[in-house]
Amino acid sequence: MEISNHKMPAIWYRQSSNIGAVREKLPVVIVLHYTTGWNGKASRDWLMGTAGGSENRSSSAHVVIDRDGTAWQIAAFNRTAWHAGPSRYGEIEGLNHVSIGIEFVNPGWLRPNGLGDFIDPYGRRMTEKALEAAGGYMLSPHPRVGGETYAWPLFPEAQIDMGLSIVQSLVAAYPVRAIVSHEEIDTRGWKTDPGPAFPFDRFRAMLGEVNDREESQVVTAGRLNLRGGPGTAYEKIVPPGTLLKGTRVKILKRDSGWAYVAPEDGNGREGDLRGWVNGAYIAPAVTA
Repeated sequence: MEISNHKMPAIWYRQSSNIGAVREKLPVVIVLHYTTGWNGKASRDWLMGTAGGSENRSSSAHVVIDRDGTAWQIAAFNRTAWHAGPSRYGEIEGLNHVSIGIEFVNPGWLRPNGLGDFIDPYGRRMTEKALEAAGGYMLSPHPRVGGETYAWPLFPEAQIDMGLSIVQSLVAAYPVRAIVSHEEIDTRGWKTDPGPAFPFDRFRAMLGEVNDREESQVVTAGRLNLRGGPGTAYEKIVPPGTLLKGTRVKILKRDSGWAYVAPEDGNGREGDLRGWVNGAYIAPAVTA
């Protein structure tokens, strides 16, 4: 899908009133969200602020993708949209100024009511039959929500296909170094989007070659265990046992969410130490 003057001519475009100035630097991160709603046009108009006839003055995005695959662009890719909120990824704090935000129309988690049905974010009761008719769902707990098992509506294939096409074009046009969820960058501890029903691996796979070219990544956890194999069943390598936050590592290979890394010294050189770390707690060493 072509990108011209920071817009996609193939999809609908109208500018949200909730955007910032033209950015001096090109975006390096793509942040994926869900809208917490079922209605695509309503979500689009809300994120457009006064330009969409809504009272919203504080949030926006670059693209909204409906459940049938319809896509709307509401901010040029060289403009700051207000989608990430308080956030951190690697060495970057406040991702709005370096990222592109894509919203997938989806209500997010639904709470069980104890009677076999579920309650959506607007307080509406949804039966299993209704959820299946809306595209299906999966059941999954989530520590950020509570101690129950929640229903997570699936993302229709037409919606995912459009998302993949858009992200592929963005990766080709901009120096994107990471594709992340809103949940993993949120510093408040309560965001869950786009949730466990979202096929994240299909999107991150488009960055495989880019990440392979990355000189180094950075540890994002306070302390990250360094293990002898790709899993928690393997013993820690002692010393050092753990890698501190901010440690740069070079990825040598990957295996099912784990990464075999070589920690670097202060001069960017690899030492003799090697080990496996959970890949969820390292990030490309992108800078703002």
